[in-house]
Amino acid sequence: MGFTLEVYNYRALRQVDWSPSGVCAITGPNGAGKTTLLSAIEFLRHFLERGVQAAIEFSGGTASIVNQHAPHERILLRLFSGNCLWEVLPLLKSPSLEIIERLVIDKKTVAAQTPSKNQASILEREVEVSGDSVFGQAIRLIPSELREAVKPLHELVSNFRLYQNLQFWNLRTIGSPATADLHLHSDGGNAFSLLRNWKAGRREHEERWLFVREGLRECFPELFEDLEFLAAGQTVTVQFFFKGLREPVAAYSAPHGLLVALLHLCAIASAPDHGAVAIDEPENGLHPFAIRTLLELARARAEARDVTILLATHSPVVLNTFNTEPGRVYIMEPGHDTLPIALSEHSDPEWLSHFALGDLYSDQSFGAQKRSPP
Repeated sequence: MGFTLEVYNYRALRQVDWSPSGVCAITGPNGAGKTTLLSAIEFLRHFLERGVQAAIEFSGGTASIVNQHAPHERILLRLFSGNCLWEVLPLLKSPSLEIIERLVIDKKTVAAQTPSKNQASILEREVEVSGDSVFGQAIRLIPSELREAVKPLHELVSNFRLYQNLQFWNLRTIGSPATADLHLHSDGGNAFSLLRNWKAGRREHEERWLFVREGLRECFPELFEDLEFLAAGQTVTVQFFFKGLREPVAAYSAPHGLLVALLHLCAIASAPDHGAVAIDEPENGLHPFAIRTLLELARARAEARDVTILLATHSPVVLNTFNTEPGRVYIMEPGHDTLPIALSEHSDPEWLSHFALGDLYSDQSFGAQKRSPP
């Protein structure tokens, strides 16, 4: 299904108009806004689930939301899915932040908020608001037929995760807290408990466990055989079975790349059908073979389950897997009015077909960190 994200003047993003689908790479120089692009949807999720204050804290405070090149222009975030639109306009009023919000279905506004009145209108019904999302209230109050229409947009936002700053050390030394979670947290800290729940759960969740286990076998064919879970009080950890070794290996002693791939596979498996997930620099710690295999697994799952998988990357190995799909490589490159720009629009696809995209990126043919003077 995919989605469309429009952003104006949010943090490092001056203007965004982006409609990704399938497996996509986002690349470009450091500081160009790759991670910020992905975090815009996380901002919306925090606002939807926990209110405006949580969204502000996620973004680093009120001052961090402002685009420094346009400090006095309005901030706007729009997310489209199917025939539904959710529009959010943060209003900076030092030292606080208020939000104008609108939910539109079939071009008809069904919910809207006016901060100055501290009220929202949901199908002409006035409700009190106190920093919470009107969208979150509307999903409970609108008729069932409208709820079904907006459900894909709501689930897209509420299930979206940007995976970065993963807690590898805690997983090694402590494990995961024992929970009933069925979705990987943004920091990956619940991975072991999550996998145990998937394995022991209903068939739809067991499939996720099998995707991760078989994915590890494909990424590490000469190393990984299986894993089993160990519980101690309120903690779950794992031990790995490796080929050629008689005794299992504790998580503490497992290769870093194995834990990296495990978390990435869990992240991909966590995304529901028609949903979206983002991983920041998935290549870190992985052998090129494992990177390519991980991307093959991601593409197969994206196609089978209509999942959008977004990868912020600097890796030539990752980019080379898009050699036949330059339209799914997006560049955050200064100098363009609207970002990101698809590589197939940035450069002639016929010309691109003669090169490996990773080589072109390494040579600074696109997404250059240092640009030649005009």
